[in-house]
Amino acid sequence: MDIPMTSPTSTPPHLVIAGGGTGGHLFPGVAVAQAFERLAPGARVTFVGTERGIEARVVPGLGYDLERVDVVGLKGSGALGVMRGLSRLPRSGLQARSIIKRLAPSVVVSVGGYAAGPITLAASLSGVPTALMEQNAIPGLTNKLLARVVTHAFLTFEESAPHLGGVSFSVPGNPVREELLKLAHTFAYEAPAAEGPFRVLIIGGSGGAGSFNEHLPGWFKAMGDLQTRLEVRHQAGRNRAEAVRPRYEGFGGQVQVEEFIDDMAEAYRWCDLLICRAGATTIAEVLNLGLPAIYVPFPQAADDHQRFNARSVVEAGAGVMLNDAELGSERAVNLLSGLMRNPESLLRIAAAARRIGRPDAAETIAARLLAMAGKDLP
Repeated sequence: MDIPMTSPTSTPPHLVIAGGGTGGHLFPGVAVAQAFERLAPGARVTFVGTERGIEARVVPGLGYDLERVDVVGLKGSGALGVMRGLSRLPRSGLQARSIIKRLAPSVVVSVGGYAAGPITLAASLSGVPTALMEQNAIPGLTNKLLARVVTHAFLTFEESAPHLGGVSFSVPGNPVREELLKLAHTFAYEAPAAEGPFRVLIIGGSGGAGSFNEHLPGWFKAMGDLQTRLEVRHQAGRNRAEAVRPRYEGFGGQVQVEEFIDDMAEAYRWCDLLICRAGATTIAEVLNLGLPAIYVPFPQAADDHQRFNARSVVEAGAGVMLNDAELGSERAVNLLSGLMRNPESLLRIAAAARRIGRPDAAETIAARLLAMAGKDLP
């Protein structure tokens, strides 16, 4: 669909990326920021989030400015949480208006998460071109509301569109960070030898996954003689690694338990199989690299969106889905045993994943944001 553009200007563009909270929201924004700067040297990028979100730790380390708003989520926070959140809305609205006035951005894009709401709304009311990026098949509450005021929506799954009203949309895919794109250009998955080491990477998202921490050690210890082939790297989440390590006692393979993996490119390169949640950002990274994965949708995800995310991948033969309640079950043991004994199946999954990856998503979105800002490409 056509996107309204502004007249070209010679002033360096200023992109504001609003939202975050989790890596699934933040990292696609980082990918777009990197692409925006590549396409428009001299451009400025500012992130807006909260003190509590992952952006407070990650964004400054990447060299970007971070503005903060005092806002909390409403959905799923209970009656008291809703009242507390509503009481902060006037303050966050004033903060957002002040930030937009001071920064004078050329264009604002929401990456989702409750912090995106006040800034994107303030920008729209101020006449600044606005857009949203929706990573999941079922959009989050903030983006559903913002779809009423933004100019355009960039989608990962076309199934998202009916949930966003009549907003203009395109489907460029979910952006992947620059360091992972560089790896994707040089990386070619190789299946492990039938009797050699089998490296499993466990990623539960930026906050870890409680059920992974509870059930995966027992799953691996139930693998019988195949245990000795297993080399496991387990991201447990902040302040959770010490509790997880004892659960691997008696495991016949090798294991490394970490709170958080900063170098995901290296971790992806290392593994033969990934066990992960079905967040859209993780899926995009895995598909672009062409890695075989077992997707375990988070059962408490809003509107069960992770199951819908994983379903489209599984239907393309680009991954396997396992229910959270099945972790450590006989089906889980048989599934992992089958993959370990059949390297050809891993290669088929990896090839299908690579076919449906969208490595150009970040640059496609960045180019359209530049056009919305009235900036001609070099």
